[in-house]
Amino acid sequence: MTFDLEFTPTRRTTEAVVVFDVLRMTTTACAAFARGLRSLEVVADADAARERARATGALLFGERDGVPLAGFDGGNSPIETLALDLEGRAAVLCTTNGSRAVEAAARARHVLLGAVVNAAAVARFLLALGPDDVLLSCAGTVDRVSFDDVLGAAWVLREVVAREPSVALSDACALALAAVEGHDDPLPLLERAAHARFLRSIGFGEDVAFAARASAFDVVPWRHAASPPAFVVGHASSSA
Repeated sequence: MTFDLEFTPTRRTTEAVVVFDVLRMTTTACAAFARGLRSLEVVADADAARERARATGALLFGERDGVPLAGFDGGNSPIETLALDLEGRAAVLCTTNGSRAVEAAARARHVLLGAVVNAAAVARFLLALGPDDVLLSCAGTVDRVSFDDVLGAAWVLREVVAREPSVALSDACALALAAVEGHDDPLPLLERAAHARFLRSIGFGEDVAFAARASAFDVVPWRHAASPPAFVVGHASSSA
């Protein structure tokens, strides 16, 4: 199994892509599934997201530049999910960066949503799934590298290598691992990210601390090319 990492999204075709938007889309998705969410569609365009939610009766969440979108049921805050009744519900999520990264990965057979909060679960899922090639795709911030996403990818890579040291890693993966070497607590690293400082400046500092809870959730949002375009909780034994 080979792993590569891209610091901003491309439209490369690989068997499996793990999208990282640690602050905050993929973290929010993990929190929502942990609260019982049944399915999640990720849509980049706000008007298309509104139409999809109307057509399906799904809850509608999203933001632009960190701020919740007008008329939506909620924003893009993992903390916000804790107060919501999501059991058995479907949702549509539209965000500034993460949604575009998901759309860029559309041709992959398997698309996963990864974060610090589900790093161990993603590693186990990938190793059980056994794709030949895995691309770790960082959403970035407006087409620029975002350290929070690289941190999420590195945390997953550490979990993968701990379980299967023989996997082949690209130089980009090696760079990500070097950035977290010697660190057991992701929070001080996450706080270095420019996007973490931005979120704190607009009142979402608690989301930053939440996103640094390493492997807090045993869920992997997963979408298969042969299935409807919604993420569900992945089970590797039945997804190959």
